[in-house]
Formats: sequence, structure tokens, C-alpha cells
Amino acid sequence: MVKVSICVGSACHMKGAYATTQMFQEALEKAGIADKVDLSASFCMGECKDGPCVRVDGVKFHHVDQSRVESLVTEEILPRTQA
Repeated sequence: MVKVSICVGSACHMKGAYATTQMFQEALEKAGIADKVDLSASFCMGECKDGPCVRVDGVKFHHVDQSRVESLVTEEILPRTQA
């Protein structure tokens, strides 16, 4: 199971973390891998100026807005579900 955590702390929330979370859920369902991913919210990851922050199996990604969700799903998450 791939662990994906999206920061929903104050700064990330103000930068669109809620919409990013929704986009992740939709993209995972569209890719047919929602059942292979543990998608969860996380509080502050300590890098507020670079938010929204997303952690995929411990690897942190910064400035993850809605435009980056698709690429993270196809380039980072999907390959991990097939390993």
C-alpha cells in the first residue's frame, strides 16, 4: 500500500490543500488504484512557505497544487503500486 499524506495545516490549507486532496482522490480513482493507496491528511510538515506539501512513501513534494496532481499520480504513485 502506498502512503500519501497531504498537509492540511493552516498555510497549506490557505494555498489550496483541500482542492488538492479532492483532485488526488479523483485521479487515484480514475487510474484505478484508489484501493492501493492510503490517502490521508496530515498536519504541518514544517515547510509552510512551500505548500501545499505532499508526502509519498516518505518522499516530500512541495508546491503541489491541482496542476501537479496528475503527474504525481502517474510518475510517483502508480509505479509504486505495481512494485
